[in-house]
Amino acid sequence: MAPLPPQSPDRVKSLSYMIGGLLFVLILIEKSLSFSGGSLPKNWNKESFRNIGKGQMRSSPSSTTENNAQFADGEWEDDLAWEDEALQDSFALSPSSKSTKQTPDDGFSIPEVTMPEDQFPKSGKRLQGSPGYLNLFFLKFYGQGKNSQSQLVKVSRQFGGGDPVPFIFHELLKGPSSEEKSKGILNAIPKRLSFDSNYRFEEGILHISFSRELEIGGSPEILKDRLDQICYSLVGNYGIKGVVLYIGNNRLRSIGSDGINLPDVLVRNPRKVIIF
Repeated sequence: MAPLPPQSPDRVKSLSYMIGGLLFVLILIEKSLSFSGGSLPKNWNKESFRNIGKGQMRSSPSSTTENNAQFADGEWEDDLAWEDEALQDSFALSPSSKSTKQTPDDGFSIPEVTMPEDQFPKSGKRLQGSPGYLNLFFLKFYGQGKNSQSQLVKVSRQFGGGDPVPFIFHELLKGPSSEEKSKGILNAIPKRLSFDSNYRFEEGILHISFSRELEIGGSPEILKDRLDQICYSLVGNYGIKGVVLYIGNNRLRSIGSDGINLPDVLVRNPRKVIIF
């Protein structure tokens, strides 16, 4: 029988590398499965595989009781709760820290307070105007379907003099006249909207409070049109440079279900205006 040919050193070296790599992979798999080589972890149960495959295994009463007991002992925390703790740069909760006792102030927590500028200010200076004509703004849509766009339409109303702010809002709530409606002029301001006549005018800024109907009932585009109707009808008249809106006693920071953020002071948003 002929002797085997001698193995080259490079081939022996490659074979040893392959064996070593296989051993390394086996060690990693063992550690990832938390197996010591013989027995399964103590807290393992068949429920660990309930999400594998198409079928689902019913949990036994004993295992359900155990899980409920763990939740009751505070051993489980929602991932979002932990994320909030991390974002606040505070210590993460431990199972033993969940109790009804009040924790002492660590000097880093900030209490939730309402800033003074977020509260509706008390009534102040009242505006007065001479008899004449005031401009109001409504809407008209051009185009069809998804291509339709709203444009502001400027109309005039005869003003008998006195405080112009209540007059402007009463006329906006009344909406377009019959003649204006026949021309396709519409109103984005809801009829149920109410406002507090005890507004405050200070340093060119008009602070005025409305009912909840201001921020509901309409798409984001309609809500923006609604605010533009108010701003265009007020700003530029009688020294009004901007408007701050409130709902009840609280300042309106966003509007609509989509949470459209509002600037600190509303002014005229640049857009086309049609003169009726």
